[in-house]
Amino acid sequence: MSEAPQVDILEASKEKFINLMSELDDGQFHSFEQFVQTALQEYHGQIHNHHGEETEDMDTEEHDGSYQPVSDAKMMRLGRMIKDLRNRVPISAEAPGEKTTIPNTPDFKGFTEQNTVHVDGFLYSEEDVDDLCDEGKMSRNYCLDCKSKKCAPLNFISHSASVLQLQFLYQVALADKVKDKVIVDVGSRLGAVLYAGHLFTRARKLIGVEINEWFTKLQKDMIKQYKMDDRVEVMCKDIQTMPELLSKDADVVIMNNVFQFFNDLPMQQQIWKFVRAETKKKSGLLLVTLPALQDQLKEAGLSANKLMKGWVKEANLNYDGGWFQELNDDELEEIKQVHLYRVL
Repeated sequence: MSEAPQVDILEASKEKFINLMSELDDGQFHSFEQFVQTALQEYHGQIHNHHGEETEDMDTEEHDGSYQPVSDAKMMRLGRMIKDLRNRVPISAEAPGEKTTIPNTPDFKGFTEQNTVHVDGFLYSEEDVDDLCDEGKMSRNYCLDCKSKKCAPLNFISHSASVLQLQFLYQVALADKVKDKVIVDVGSRLGAVLYAGHLFTRARKLIGVEINEWFTKLQKDMIKQYKMDDRVEVMCKDIQTMPELLSKDADVVIMNNVFQFFNDLPMQQQIWKFVRAETKKKSGLLLVTLPALQDQLKEAGLSANKLMKGWVKEANLNYDGGWFQELNDDELEEIKQVHLYRVL
């Protein structure tokens, strides 16, 4: 008797599958067939653990050129998460009442509240922004003088890594280096790094540290809905209250543009010195920053050479070759924002 419900589910699944295929035309059927084959192979491999032990070289001053492929099924699942998040957050992907500050640095010279728009890079690609503009939901320009034709381009700022950057991060920069490891994302915000890490890697644990309660709840809801709680966890805390997470637990620490828009210079300097002091206690720990660590330290008013000496050594990532040959110049600049370092 106990097997009857399972048989019913199986037969119902078969019927749904046949009905779904009957709705496709010849061109769609071919694409769907390839997708199903890829998805089944991926699922079969996970069930039977058909993965050889991966060799790791934690001395990453010269990147080994490893590449970790990602199936179409996983990319489609990530796409569903993005679509879901678009319905949960505004286009700017800012939390209710959240306050940001435009850094007073050369990179942001001329940026003001009037000419700057926050658009989340994880949720919206350049093509998506074009579509939003075509639909009248946003504009790439603003009027310098009301009622005149004198316009200027808007500045766009994102607080999340883009899908392309996440692909490069996990498929290239960290390929073969995170199996059974603990990844910590400082300032996890929407959870982009965590979701992609769950899909793209075999990391043992992915931990997000987010100080904003609204973003923390959003991530927890997504993690539960998409059944990622087997390996993903989010904590609503200030990273400065969790020294052991950096000094003992983490094998990889990821920080995407995490401090400069949300803290004044003295606080940025304090946090960076804390991060340095704690990560320095664990030789071999991998540190990923977007953009370059030296640029972020400089913008915080710190001496990059002084702080990085005896702390980290940067890996020479290969941004050329493979599937990156098909990227345009703007996309190449995008992935070049990803930098990898090893704690000495």
